[in-house]
Amino acid sequence: MRTCPNCHRQFMDSQEACPLDQAPLAAPTATQPPVGVGRVLGSYRLICLLGEGGMGNIYIGAHTRLNRYAAIKLLKPELQNRHDAIARFFEEARTVNRIKHPNIVESIDLVEDVVDGAYCVLELLHGPSLRRRLLDGPLPVDSALRVGAQIADALHAVHALDIVHRDLKPDNLILIERGGRDDFVKLIDFGVAQISRDDAAGMPFGTAAYMAPEQAAGERVDGRADVYSLGVLLFEMVTGSHPFPSSNDNEYVLRHADDTPPRPSKVIDAAIPKELDTIILRCLEKKPQDRYPTAAAVAVALRAIDVTPKKKRTGLVIALGTLVGAGIGAAVLVPDLLADQEPAVAAAAPPPAPAPTPAPTPPTPEAPAQPETITLKFESTPPGAKVYRQGESVALGVTPFETTLVRAGRTTPVRFELEGYEPMEVDASLEKSENISVTLDKVPPTPVALDQDKVRPPKKLGKRPLQREGVMDPFATKN
Repeated sequence: MRTCPNCHRQFMDSQEACPLDQAPLAAPTATQPPVGVGRVLGSYRLICLLGEGGMGNIYIGAHTRLNRYAAIKLLKPELQNRHDAIARFFEEARTVNRIKHPNIVESIDLVEDVVDGAYCVLELLHGPSLRRRLLDGPLPVDSALRVGAQIADALHAVHALDIVHRDLKPDNLILIERGGRDDFVKLIDFGVAQISRDDAAGMPFGTAAYMAPEQAAGERVDGRADVYSLGVLLFEMVTGSHPFPSSNDNEYVLRHADDTPPRPSKVIDAAIPKELDTIILRCLEKKPQDRYPTAAAVAVALRAIDVTPKKKRTGLVIALGTLVGAGIGAAVLVPDLLADQEPAVAAAAPPPAPAPTPAPTPPTPEAPAQPETITLKFESTPPGAKVYRQGESVALGVTPFETTLVRAGRTTPVRFELEGYEPMEVDASLEKSENISVTLDKVPPTPVALDQDKVRPPKKLGKRPLQREGVMDPFATKN
C-alpha cells in the first residue's frame, strides 16, 4: 500500500498520486490492503477505503477506462442477502437522487449485480470532514455561521420532501473548496433517513451524541429532530467541545434528555455573539415545539448575525466631537491654546460663535440579502410526469414536487415527459421561487396501414344446423 503525505490515506500500489489533493504517494510498503481494495465493480476499481458505515463501506473508485474518480458505497457482504437491507440501501440512493441541492452529495449511479452485490456511485468530494476540521479546534465565528447556514439550507431541501436525515454529525459533513473558501458544505450519508411513508417507530436510528431526545426515545420524528442535531454541531463549531460530554451512548442519551446545555459563550474564552448563543440554545430545547419550527428559520437567523468588525474613530475625530459638544466652553479653550503664540490677538478678538452642528444623515437601509437558493414547484395535468433540466439525464423529480436550486439571474429550459403524452419544454426562471404548471397533450394514435395483398375476403361458410352449446349432434349433416 502507498500513503498520501497530506491526507494519510492508503492506496493500492499501482496508484501514483492521491486523487484528493494530487500529492505524490510514498513508496509502496508491505501493508496488507483493507478488505475490498483492488476489487473491480463494473467500470471502477476500488483503490482506497475512505470510511466504514453501518450498512456499507465507502471507497475511492478509479474508472478503468476514463481518467476519473468517484466515491463507491458498497453494501457490506453480510447484508447482501438481506432483502430489508438492500431495500434500505436502495432507498438511500433514491433519496439522494431526489434531492437536488448544491450542499448535498450527488448520486451518479445505482447498481445491483448478482456477483458484485449492491453499490452506489457518488461524486468524489475533495475535502476533509467537519470532524477532521474540528480536531484543530473551534472554527472562527464567521466560518461557523457560514457552515451552519449551509447545513440549514441542505436540511430545508431534505425536509421539503418529507425526509428527515436523522444522522446529522461531523462525519457526515464534508468541507470542500469553492469560491476561494474552504468551508463549502456537502451533506452525505442518508442511510438512516426517515421517509414520509416509513411508519416504523420504536427503534432509535442515528448517533447517540447528536440525537434529539424524542429520537432517542424511538418516537417518530420530524425535521425539528435535525434542528436539534444542528444545535449540537453549532455548539461544537464555536466552542470546540460537545455540550454534553459523555463516555458512552447511554450517558449521551440521558444527558440529552435531562441536562440543560451551557451557554456557549461561557464555555470558551472567545467573543461569541449573544445572538448566536440564543440560536444554539433554542435549537437545543428539549421539546420539539420550543425549537425553531424549520431549518430555513435557523438559516435566516444565522445569516442575520453581523460579525463585521466595526471601524473605530480616530483620536482627532473624537477630540473634535468633544469640542463641538462642549459648546461655548470650546470657544474659550481655543484662544487659550493660542495665547502663548499671539497674546494680543487672542485678547482682542471676540469669542467665535460655535459652528452649527449639521443634522446627522440617516443611514441608507441595506437591501435585504437575497437567499442563495430558490424553490420551484412543478405540477402537470395529468400528474406523474418526469421533469428534466436541459442537458441532464437524471430527472429533477416526478410531478407534483418541489425542488431547491441555486439562485441565478437567468432562465433554464425544463422538459416534462410522460408516457403516452407529448413532451413539453418550458423556461423556468432561476431568479425567484415560483410554481410551474403545464397541461400535457396526448400522443395521437398512429393509423395502422393495411397491406392490400394480405387482405383476404372472408371465407363463405355453408349452412350448418344450429347446435346447442356443449352438445354434439351425431345426426348433423356435413357440408
